[in-house]
Amino acid sequence: MNASADDDRARYVRDRQWLDYAVHELPAGVLWGADGATPDQCAEMLDGLDEFARVCARLGLDDHTEFVEACRWHFDHYPHFLGRRRHFADYATYIRDRRGPLRVSLPAAPGWLRRQ
Repeated sequence: MNASADDDRARYVRDRQWLDYAVHELPAGVLWGADGATPDQCAEMLDGLDEFARVCARLGLDDHTEFVEACRWHFDHYPHFLGRRRHFADYATYIRDRRGPLRVSLPAAPGWLRRQ
């Protein structure tokens, strides 16, 4: 394996962890550290998610598309919810009203990660 693939695998592991953490409290909200994310932080997470998607493509992880798109839905919509929070009972209601995913499940870990 070459250094580029090693770098992609390391990036994949790191990004998979923070993405899982960011959405693990759904449908309560999107996290940034221990607190709810701000609109600016959601924009940063979208940038990171785009990079994660590129890494997945380079690693041939086509089964990660649903996970990426579910994260994208929340990173796109959570700022909208925050700006209009007084109009909604809670984020779970906001998600249901817009037919978004109430939960985001991690895809199966690639074989090379399970063997570590």
